[in-house]
Amino acid sequence: MSTKSIAIIGCGGMGLAIARRLGVGRRLFVADFSDEILSAAQETLTDEGYMVEISQVDVSDYESVRRFAHAAASHGPIEAVIHTAGLSPSTGCAQKILEVDLLGTANALDAFLEVAQSGTSMVCIASMAGHMGSGLPSELERHLATAPRDRLLEHDALKIDAADPHGPARAYGLSKRGNLLRVQASAKAWGRVGARVNSVSPGVISTSAGRQEIDGPAGKFIALSPVARVGTPQDIVNAVSFLANAESSFITGNDILVDGGVVSSVKWDTMKA
Repeated sequence: MSTKSIAIIGCGGMGLAIARRLGVGRRLFVADFSDEILSAAQETLTDEGYMVEISQVDVSDYESVRRFAHAAASHGPIEAVIHTAGLSPSTGCAQKILEVDLLGTANALDAFLEVAQSGTSMVCIASMAGHMGSGLPSELERHLATAPRDRLLEHDALKIDAADPHGPARAYGLSKRGNLLRVQASAKAWGRVGARVNSVSPGVISTSAGRQEIDGPAGKFIALSPVARVGTPQDIVNAVSFLANAESSFITGNDILVDGGVVSSVKWDTMKA
């Protein structure tokens, strides 16, 4: 009997926590851009008794992601695909954020659709940033949701001046909004093969990347949270695990916002003002 597989793209703190939860009794296929992070993840998970195979993947390169998808599928049915790879405003320039966070997610959705089958569930990690603001023009939202991946970055709204100090934050917000929309628009195609696709939008989470944001502008959101704390990787793992498993079989094309109530507080505090 073949062992079912779990594919995880991005094996930082959040990806590693997800691997531990979902990987019991499964073969883990873990990908990351960094060889150093990959090696550390492989050593940690192997020492803990998991079956792990690693691949160096550049999510901004479709063929790189596609090779990983087909390698994972060659060992048996893929039960779940978790896409966590991404850059934050403090870790990349605007163009790189668009290439990794926006195009990278589109690449992962398309590549894993090729190997998805009945029962496969894909979960993309988005962000509460995709829920912020007053909304984008409908034409831009349609482009983010449905443009062919090879033309996804060609929209004028995505041409951000490298000298703009707010460029990385703008690119991040557009990318994460695009992630939500892309997942929604992909649900029908995934459904044709009996598979599902959803996203999870974390708030401020205490990972190594998240802590960099806490020291910056994102830190103000902690004070707005009705639960008055920073999120933990396990808060995200719980939502991802639910979406990855059969308990959520009637949920697809949706997003779970795991932000401690920050988006709701921002919305209604703004409206009261």
